[in-house]
Amino acid sequence: MNTDYIFLNPAPMPYLTDCDYKKFEPNEYHISRIVDFFVLIFMLRGSLLFIEDDVSVSVQEGEWYIQRKNLLQDADRPSPGAEYYYFHFKADYTQDLLHRIKLPICGTFSAPLLLPSLKKLCSLFHQAPQNPFDIQSEFLRLSNTLYEQESAYTFLTSSVMHFLTEHASESVTAQTLTEQFHYSAAYINRRLKAEIGVTAHTYLTITRLQKASRLLVLTERPIQEIAQDCGYSDPSLFYKAFTQYNGQNPSQYRKEHRFRN
Repeated sequence: MNTDYIFLNPAPMPYLTDCDYKKFEPNEYHISRIVDFFVLIFMLRGSLLFIEDDVSVSVQEGEWYIQRKNLLQDADRPSPGAEYYYFHFKADYTQDLLHRIKLPICGTFSAPLLLPSLKKLCSLFHQAPQNPFDIQSEFLRLSNTLYEQESAYTFLTSSVMHFLTEHASESVTAQTLTEQFHYSAAYINRRLKAEIGVTAHTYLTITRLQKASRLLVLTERPIQEIAQDCGYSDPSLFYKAFTQYNGQNPSQYRKEHRFRN
């Protein structure tokens, strides 16, 4: 099973577009296709065998799996008797490290505990008339169950992310993190790099620059004051970092993006 993660944009939230129960015939193969939506599968019995992006995948009883959009899915052998629920949903990938939904590609579930939710969601979707609010709320509850169950971030990584966000306006060094969390800075950076793809310094920089971007758009505060509030005592360093991150200097960014009543 693939143990990678997908990183989804939370705005708009993932949106359910179809769902149902499926049982394969004795010689039935997984369909060959490329689709523009994700497919969340909960295996009830048997094995679902397919090839995704040239990689063989086997989803077993008691496992869930997310087929990714825009990848070729095919099969070179049948999946006799495979039984599962599937949920098609629309979502966009994101590169934003601060505001994103991190979901594992696969995991395990308890059928007796989750089956009522799967049946309820399918029943809501296929009733007439539909209530879109009930449907999407139930789908988000289901998605949240997977998110929480799989502990998308370890306690250390979550704690460091929270600390950096709360103290973004202060001077935070490698020594600060070592004293706060009682691990070496090298170990903390290895954990963050493995889970969110960047070091603590890069995460802190992005946090500061996104905060600065919001303040430039939503307030009339002087740029130098915003720089100091976002942890930059040297305005020239702020200008350089901001311009590199946004492709515009702070004055240009404020002029183009500022909020007007």
